[in-house]
Amino acid sequence: MGGESTVIARGNLASSRRIVAGVLGQFRFLALDDAGARQVLTNAGLPGRALEEPDFPISLQQELQICADLVSRLPAEISPIRLLFQARHGMGIENLGVIGMAMKHAATAVDSLGVCLAYPELTMGHCRMVVRRQPALSLFSFHMDRPLLRDADEATIDRLVEYCVVLDLSTSLRNIEDVSGSGEPPSWVSLPYPEPADWGEVAGDLEFPVHFTAGEACIAYPQAFDDTPLPNANPLLYKMYASMAEKMSRMLAEDVGIEERVMRWLWAYTPPPKRREVAGLLAMSERNLTRQLTRAGTSYSGLLARVQSERARNFLRNPELSVSEIGYRLGYAEPAAFTRAFTHWTGTSPLKWRKRHQASQDAAVEHPAAAGLTR
Repeated sequence: MGGESTVIARGNLASSRRIVAGVLGQFRFLALDDAGARQVLTNAGLPGRALEEPDFPISLQQELQICADLVSRLPAEISPIRLLFQARHGMGIENLGVIGMAMKHAATAVDSLGVCLAYPELTMGHCRMVVRRQPALSLFSFHMDRPLLRDADEATIDRLVEYCVVLDLSTSLRNIEDVSGSGEPPSWVSLPYPEPADWGEVAGDLEFPVHFTAGEACIAYPQAFDDTPLPNANPLLYKMYASMAEKMSRMLAEDVGIEERVMRWLWAYTPPPKRREVAGLLAMSERNLTRQLTRAGTSYSGLLARVQSERARNFLRNPELSVSEIGYRLGYAEPAAFTRAFTHWTGTSPLKWRKRHQASQDAAVEHPAAAGLTR
C-alpha cells in the first residue's frame, strides 16, 4: 500500500460553521422518526423547527453531540461500520445540494476537490482529508481530532470517532464515484479499526476489499486524479452552483432578515455567542448590528432571551437533565442565576415549569382525546 506520493489536495472538512442538512441526512438513513429526530435536535440545544429547515446553521460541537446521541441509539449488535457501508448507496453527491452539483459539473477532478475543500461548511464533514497521488493510485486519507464532549466516557468517544470517520469515508466513496462517472470501484479501502462482528452481513456486497486494523482510514483508486476532463463538466452549471454555494456559505441570503440571521447564530452555539461575536459572524461591526436590530424593532438582548427561553424549555422536557446541568448548558455559572433568568422569561421557576409540563404529559397519556381538544 506504500510508495512515493505527491499531495494534490488537503483540507479540513470539520468546519465549525455548518448547516443541519448533514444531520437530517443521517436521520434518514438511520430511519429515525420525526419525534425521535426532534428530540435529538432539542437535546443538542437546537429548536425543533430546524427539522424543517435544512439550511439552519449549527456548530460542529452540536453536530458531534447529535452524532454521539445517534450512535448511542444503535443496538449493540449493529456496528457503525456495517451500518454506514450498507447506507452508502443512499448517500450520493446530490445530497450535498449546490456544493455537490458544483463538484459534479467541475471541469476536472482537481477542480472538484477544490470546490469541496473551499466550502467545508457545506460538505459537513468531520475529518481532515488529504489526497495523494502515487504512480498507480490516488489515495484519499481521513483523520479526525479526538473531540471533547461533556460527560462522555472514553468508550463513547471511541465509538463516535469511528462513526464520524467511516461516515466521511463512505460518503466520499459515493461522491468520488458520482464525480468521476467511471463506475470503477476503488482498489481497496482501509480502516484503523478491528473488523466488526457483523461485517459478514455487508462484505459480500462490496466490489472491493476492506483492510481492517490499518494505519489510517483511506480509499485507494486506480485512476489518477488530475486535469482529465470530467464526464459531466459544464462551465455554466459549475459557475451557477459555485456562486450559490458561496452565498450559502456566508449565510447572507437576501430573503433572511437581520432578526432571523442573528437568531440562527444564537441557536447555533451553546452557550450562545456574545453581541460582538454575532457581529463578526455576520461580517459587520457591533455598532452596525445594534443599529440594524433597532431599525427592525428588536435588540440583541431581546433575541437572546427568546432563544434561551425556548432552549431552556426544550431541555426541561428532558427529565434526565437536572436544572443545574441545563443552566450550565445555557452559559450560567450558578443554578440560581439560571433560575432567576428563567423566572423572568416565563413567570415561573424551572422546577415548577417542569412539573406542570410533566403533569400535562401524564394527563395526555391518560385522556388522549381530551388532551387533543385542549391543544
